[in-house]
Amino acid sequence: MKRALITGSEGFIGSHLKNLLESDGYDVWCSTQDAEKRSPALIDRTLLCDVRDAQQVELALRESNPDVIYHLAAQSYPTVSWTDPHTTLDTNVMGTVNIFEAVRRLEIDPIVIVACSSAEYGFVRPDETPVSESHELKPLHPYGVSKVAQDLLTYQYHANYGIRGVRARIFNTTGPGKVNDVVSDFCKRVVEVERGQRERITHGNLDAQRDITDVRDMSRALQACENAAFGEAYNLCSNVAYTIEDILSIIIESSTTDVEAVLDPALIRPTDEPIIMGDNTKFKSKTGWSPVVPLQVTIVDTLEFFRDAHQ
Repeated sequence: MKRALITGSEGFIGSHLKNLLESDGYDVWCSTQDAEKRSPALIDRTLLCDVRDAQQVELALRESNPDVIYHLAAQSYPTVSWTDPHTTLDTNVMGTVNIFEAVRRLEIDPIVIVACSSAEYGFVRPDETPVSESHELKPLHPYGVSKVAQDLLTYQYHANYGIRGVRARIFNTTGPGKVNDVVSDFCKRVVEVERGQRERITHGNLDAQRDITDVRDMSRALQACENAAFGEAYNLCSNVAYTIEDILSIIIESSTTDVEAVLDPALIRPTDEPIIMGDNTKFKSKTGWSPVVPLQVTIVDTLEFFRDAHQ
């Protein structure tokens, strides 16, 4: 039985990944920095571990002795990184250093899959999309900088110490349980219209295009990273860009009531990137992975998530 340790298992992607690995027969261990969520006697294999604490990280790796580490623990909000860059860099950068240093000290040989981000690329012109892994990294906020650091640390520890790291550059991911992205925000508001809690929904620019992957496909992509080339970077994305207008139309069509959508000029941000779209050719050719969950299904399941949450 393959043993996996997931840092950040309580997060959106981490929770779905945990379910996938358990269904595939893995012995799944998780880490949490919240002592109240640690099970007595590790009944559910949940370890107390703040990735910023090198001793806690080493103890977690010693106790779990994983065949594969999915390193998802992070401060993952770009907006928060502006107001609190110290915590962002400490968690994302030093947390990753602590993982790799613990692997070295314990002399274990797991595959280490590090959750990096499309934010590493920064602003990409429309004529440069779909963006490939060879594109220049020019992040536009401390969060993006921290992800570049995680990415290059993974390369460096492989090149210098032979640690079997994989750099997973994750693009927009959504689905049941997601909050604060375009799909989940619209779905939540439509459910509020269905329940009579608001009269209409408002929107900003509908022309922007986004590469969106269902979280269940993304979980499979992270698992497929076990078969990727160590030290390499891969775009984990759908390779398809949807306009915000298309996304909103599907959500409204999937509603149980008539929904009015109106433009709010205050929601139009002049700095919005016109298109975010990744090239997944390298990853697909190496691992055989491809997304299978249609956007329509993602939206219907997300609507159901919010309907259940409001009951």
